[in-house]
Amino acid sequence: MKTNLILLTLSTLCCMAVTAQQKSEQSYFVTGKDTTFCKTLKFGTNLQGYLNKLQYTDMNGKNIELKGKKEVPDVITFFVKGIIIDKTPLKADKPDGYIRYTERVVDGKLKVYLAQQGYNSSRTYTPGSPFGDFSTRGPVGIYRFYIKMPDGTYYQINDKGNMRDHIKPFLLSCTDFKNEYKGDFSTCEEAFMEMIKLFNSKCE
Repeated sequence: MKTNLILLTLSTLCCMAVTAQQKSEQSYFVTGKDTTFCKTLKFGTNLQGYLNKLQYTDMNGKNIELKGKKEVPDVITFFVKGIIIDKTPLKADKPDGYIRYTERVVDGKLKVYLAQQGYNSSRTYTPGSPFGDFSTRGPVGIYRFYIKMPDGTYYQINDKGNMRDHIKPFLLSCTDFKNEYKGDFSTCEEAFMEMIKLFNSKCE
């Protein structure tokens, strides 16, 4: 399967995920309860992961450029070329620390985020390009494979303790999932994402 992950370098970790998302020509970003739709969209972050630049063309064709903390809004979600990018912790166990904007690869009651080494924080989308024009500027980050629980807690998936103590017990608390799932609760990317998709389809 062809990947639409916004990554520059593939990690050599086990079971590399291949994911495809539905393409869309319209982009938008979300700040609190407000959603702004765009024809083009570009954003950049500082070394701590916080937004420091936002450029977009609104649906009326007006070009808007915002820079610095006072001008750039607190964006919690970007939607670019069919890809959802959320504001997440840099480290799952430090939710109040540095942040990164990370692709949401599984949506639903449980959300899964993935960013391999070589992640780039500066992104551009221009309609007409096959998968968006993603720039090569910006700081790289650490490998992130996180799950977000319904209460907002993040767990690092490729941590056996988190799987044993938190993720697996929560999954098995849903009877419909427990009765249907026959896998081994793998923490490998593709297998894990398929397992969570099954859970989301069975358990609301």
